[in-house]
Amino acid sequence: MKHESPMPGQLYAEVTRWTNSDGSDGPSPDCVITTDIDKANAITSMVAERVTRHKLLLDIDMPAKLLPSSTPGHHHLYIDHEIEQGAYFRLLDALVEVGLIQSGYAAASRERGYTALRLPWVKKDKKEEGDKK
Repeated sequence: MKHESPMPGQLYAEVTRWTNSDGSDGPSPDCVITTDIDKANAITSMVAERVTRHKLLLDIDMPAKLLPSSTPGHHHLYIDHEIEQGAYFRLLDALVEVGLIQSGYAAASRERGYTALRLPWVKKDKKEEGDKK
C-alpha cells in the first residue's frame, strides 16, 4: 500500500522498540532510518537531502489547535498549557532564533507583556496588508 507523507522530504524510521515520551524506558528506540515511507512506522525530524537540518515535529500531550490566520499559508497555534512569564518569553526568544516566529512579533509581545493573535473571524485591514509589502 502506498502511503502519503504528512511532511514530504523527511526521513522515516522502522522502529522495533519504542520508548515512553517521559524517557522512562531508557535511551532512544531501536530503529533503521529509511526513505521508504511504506517500510516505516515513524517519521523523523531529519530532512532527507540535508540530514543536519530538521523540521519541527512535536508530540504534544495536551490540547492544541492549529487555525489558519488571515494571511494565506500562515497559521496560529494554540496550546492549552500554562507557562511562567519569564520562561514564556525565553521560549519566544528560542522560536525567533530558529526562525519559527518573527523577531518583531516577539519584541512587541515582550513590550506589552503577552502575545496576541487576531481572533479567527477578524481579518487584517487594507492598511495592515500594505504595511507588509
